[in-house]
Amino acid sequence: MYNARLSKQIYQELKNGKIINKHRLDNAARFVQNELFTEIMVNEEDYRKQFEMSGYEFVLTESFVLIREQGRDSATLKTDMTMKAYILLLLLGKYLNEQNYRFTKLTASDGGLTVGDINAVGQMPDTTELLEKSGMKNGLMNNIKNVLVKRNILLEKASSETYILSDAGKAFFQEILTNHLYQAHS
Repeated sequence: MYNARLSKQIYQELKNGKIINKHRLDNAARFVQNELFTEIMVNEEDYRKQFEMSGYEFVLTESFVLIREQGRDSATLKTDMTMKAYILLLLLGKYLNEQNYRFTKLTASDGGLTVGDINAVGQMPDTTELLEKSGMKNGLMNNIKNVLVKRNILLEKASSETYILSDAGKAFFQEILTNHLYQAHS
């Protein structure tokens, strides 16, 4: 049986373009199980049916849930917002690489990119041009907050004002790695 309180919150988050991750950060900035994700897993068919009846494709992976409009073919699945998220995440990954940081700086609950790190990303060659060409003209930090943080792709550790990847953000980098390895062996 579904939980009405959680169901309402799930509906609001997904309809507002947010991703529901398997894990969330607690007040101590530790990853804990997300009760919304658990609710969906327990009642998957009910949620799938609810969103499909409303014209959405219900996308459930092992680590996150999102919805998108039904009827899009694979060539049009990458929305403007998705492409903006890809660009921002690629810039963050490029920064880690150029600074010789371990990937765990973006993934470990005791890690995180600081505001200073993000400002340094903004100073990298090509960052301004990439942002402008992709329609992100409000500055790097504003775009990171509006595109990544608001949608639960990047999580803000409120106590330290640092940012780490959510399960969905980690999946993005895993997809890149998988595609890169696949292409390298083809």
